[in-house]
Amino acid sequence: MAVQITEMQVRQAEARADEADQAKDQAARRLEAAPYSDVVALEHSEAARTAAQQRANAREIRKAFEEQQEEERRRVSRPELEKAAATQIRQAGRDMAARRKVLVEAAEAAQAALVALLDAGTAYNEGIAEHVGVLSAAGLDFGGGDSGGEQTVLGVDRLKVKGQEFDPLDAGAVAVWLLRRVITARLSPHHALGSAFQWVAMELEQGQPDLVRSVSSPPAKQFPEPLRWRMPQVD
Repeated sequence: MAVQITEMQVRQAEARADEADQAKDQAARRLEAAPYSDVVALEHSEAARTAAQQRANAREIRKAFEEQQEEERRRVSRPELEKAAATQIRQAGRDMAARRKVLVEAAEAAQAALVALLDAGTAYNEGIAEHVGVLSAAGLDFGGGDSGGEQTVLGVDRLKVKGQEFDPLDAGAVAVWLLRRVITARLSPHHALGSAFQWVAMELEQGQPDLVRSVSSPPAKQFPEPLRWRMPQVD
């Protein structure tokens, strides 16, 4: 439960601040009378620090008290305000329920599409491994002609069929690449996730250029031009 501040507490805090200001002024006068006294200078410094703290504390208490009063006024008038806005509240409820339904359906569809994408990526890699095994068993290595397959010393399958090469891919990286493209096209070219996923996207684009070329770009929104700072012209 929030601590309630009373008007008496506000007055007491401001009175302490006034007293601290008076003590500071008295210390300042003593310092004027004895400007070379280290003791008096220290007393003045301490009085000034105390006065500043007390005044800041009084301001904070006053501000909190006024905010508390404003909140109490809003709480008292809230039922009347809600009654007056009953139509708008009902409209907002219906509208947001419909929008939430569309959002959930879109999220479900996107999730299903991601499942299909990752499964397709897994099947793609399995196909490469299968054909590499068959062609290498037939004596067709990767580098000897237009068709062949091999597994590198690092365990990476490499497949070539009639001159076209097929390399295993990270389906998760494909998903990230697609997400980044859609985010920058539909939300903002400067979205934080665009930068966060940049290196994953670049690596995929370099490693799977055929896939990248084969996937159409998402429709892009028109965004306002960013503000550019210009040097003021001096006449």
